[in-house]
Amino acid sequence: MDADSAVFAIVAFPSLEASDRQWIESIRAKHDPQARRIAAHFSLVFPTVLSRRSMEAQAARVAGATEPVRVVLRRAGVVPDAIGGGGHVFLMPEEGRDQITQLHDRLYEGALHPHLRKDIPFRPHMTIATRTTIVPLDALAAEINATTRSIRGFLSEIVLVEVTQTAIQPVAHFQLGAL
Repeated sequence: MDADSAVFAIVAFPSLEASDRQWIESIRAKHDPQARRIAAHFSLVFPTVLSRRSMEAQAARVAGATEPVRVVLRRAGVVPDAIGGGGHVFLMPEEGRDQITQLHDRLYEGALHPHLRKDIPFRPHMTIATRTTIVPLDALAAEINATTRSIRGFLSEIVLVEVTQTAIQPVAHFQLGAL
């Protein structure tokens, strides 16, 4: 790792109504250990070691050529953890899913391509719960889905974050559709 390299990821923080954001964050505060480290988001590039300059160049190029994305979240789903045991409850967009997938795919072109995890299928999602066993997650997802809540928002930027043992810090913001 050179002096410019660190662990970086690219995320998108959705713009949401305050009541929807509060509802999501209240669930995450109880059920997602990462809630204290980072606000609700869509992961687009998972943590990887690469130079900041390379990450910024790729994020800027893709963001500038990508229109903002409208998202609608209506359901939660339980997804087994692809790496370890247990699983997650994801809020998964019904509207905006294809655009988020395309954004993810374009971000992994070029310098990031060798870091693409082909063994784990990409599912656009917002993690709201993580547990070491699936059973309580099934109940939580059913409870969330019973609310029949429809959360509408949009993604207007992507954010390069640096991931350390103690923090996840935004280091650069890139507006979608800036070209």
